[in-house]
Amino acid sequence: MKFINIVLLFAGLVHSRMFLNIRDISAPFSIQRGVIDNQICKGLFKLITPTKGTISATIYSEDMKRVFTKDNLKHNEEVHFSFNTTTGQTYIIKLEEMEEIPEKSVKVEYEFTSQYNTFNKNIAKYEVIDPALTEMTKFEKLLYELSLQTSYRQRETAAFSDSVNEIVVSILCINLLIFIAFAGILAYQTISFKDFLKKKKLI
Repeated sequence: MKFINIVLLFAGLVHSRMFLNIRDISAPFSIQRGVIDNQICKGLFKLITPTKGTISATIYSEDMKRVFTKDNLKHNEEVHFSFNTTTGQTYIIKLEEMEEIPEKSVKVEYEFTSQYNTFNKNIAKYEVIDPALTEMTKFEKLLYELSLQTSYRQRETAAFSDSVNEIVVSILCINLLIFIAFAGILAYQTISFKDFLKKKKLI
């Protein structure tokens, strides 16, 4: 789970953007969105359908407290929202008719993104840095074990007779290439991770 969270962080955002086709806006329309803990949530609502009527857009927490509301959203008007989470929960997004919409059927552009609150260094350390360092330690251990296996194979192949020199050279070259590849990947990940920490001002 921690590894998945790291991937999500480096990916930047957990992204959800769509167009909601509501057949009858005279009845309240709602959808749900689950969010994990310690997130910064952002998004927008935009009424696409040309109409003289308006709608309201509201986001409720699980205990039905309003975390965002916008009344009288007009055609082509775009409204943005932003809030933080401390615990994981499911939010309810509710759209309702305000001023009567003769068309009844409407299209609403909806976007909801979430990402780790890395402005909080304690959260960043617990959710991202510590798990990332653990993964890097595991990778270093794997690289060390690979180098031991390579050395062992080199000692084994050195005992072969001259008649199999070509095979020996091939095996050594393959092992050397594998070792160089793993070393290069580790170096790249280490540099990238340090750059990330510097950008986030965590080091």
